[in-house]
Amino acid sequence: MIHYIQKAAENFSMHQLEISSSVTSINTNLRTFIAYIDIKDTTDTLKRVYLGCDRALMQRIAAIYLFEDTDDEQTLKDLLLEVANMVIGSAKVLAEEDNINPFSIMTPHFEKYGAFDICYQASSALDIDGTIMAIA
Repeated sequence: MIHYIQKAAENFSMHQLEISSSVTSINTNLRTFIAYIDIKDTTDTLKRVYLGCDRALMQRIAAIYLFEDTDDEQTLKDLLLEVANMVIGSAKVLAEEDNINPFSIMTPHFEKYGAFDICYQASSALDIDGTIMAIA
């Protein structure tokens, strides 16, 4: 599952932001905007997927999508929910294309702005031109 989410995040970085990315490790102390989406597979197993982006990445995404430089936390939170929806939705399509445990996605929720100190089974992170997107 994490493989598809990482690939979807890499695709988001390359095709939506037009920035190449590289896999890196998660710094659990880094302050990030964190959202989650619950997903359910064909066996009705429910899993929670977390996506965290540091402030610099969220501001960069706001500049690209909203054409504005903003530090408004509510705007960045709302935008993170959209990014989570796009990334996890893309991972859903990738999994369906491979016919590997397809899943449905629920509504994204904002968790917090803070350390990426959540409990998780698998994780990945992308360095996107010096900014971080964490996945767990």
